Amino acid sequence: MLQLQKNKLVTDVAEGQVEIRQMEIDWYCDNYSQMTGQAAMLAGFAFSYLTAEIPEGPREPPLLLEFAYFFCVCLAIGLQLGVIIISSYLSVWAPSLSLRGKRGTADLHKACDALRDYQLLVFGCFISGWVIYFFAAILQVWIFYSSQVAFIVTIPLGCFILAIVWYSVDLTRNLHLRDDEVVSGKVEHFQPYEFVADIDEGLHGNRAAGAGGSTEPYCPIHKEALSDFRPKLASAR
Repeated sequence: MLQLQKNKLVTDVAEGQVEIRQMEIDWYCDNYSQMTGQAAMLAGFAFSYLTAEIPEGPREPPLLLEFAYFFCVCLAIGLQLGVIIISSYLSVWAPSLSLRGKRGTADLHKACDALRDYQLLVFGCFISGWVIYFFAAILQVWIFYSSQVAFIVTIPLGCFILAIVWYSVDLTRNLHLRDDEVVSGKVEHFQPYEFVADIDEGLHGNRAAGAGGSTEPYCPIHKEALSDFRPKLASAR
């Protein structure tokens, strides 16, 4: 009875840790989902730049300007597609690993760490794609319109680019947490319990292995149950 109560206590505490880590996974996946939706929208806008017909004849832009324009457009599309692909992989495989992994809590920690490690990379690609998209918009104005109109349009667009960069840096500096300031949902004192695998699979696997020659029990308490048990009289004990 005491053994069952102890195991129940350990299981309840470990389950509480899993719920905390699940909150982390949900938070990471929600962030990736937000970036995926906006990155898809931006990639669609940038792709429309590729289908636009470049003026020919006297209004044909210089080759260097045309090259810079298409380079920025392709770079913006590539960055946003990278955000979509990486976010999709993380949003699918990380929860799958944490839920169905054979190593239990160890796989849950691995999934959380993967989501955390890739977040800065994905967010950097996402913001960079937006800034490059604005540069491509400025170059497009210089290609399709006269120099006077392009110069006037460049001023507000340039101000928007500077504002985006400024606020991005300011918000990151004020709200971003360093690695030594982050509170993780992992409880280090529970790590020894993380090495307990699936008991049902372990018992079934060892019984199947016992039929092939190995009779080593999965759990010592079942050692006597797996052997030939013959009750003895109290006087013979």
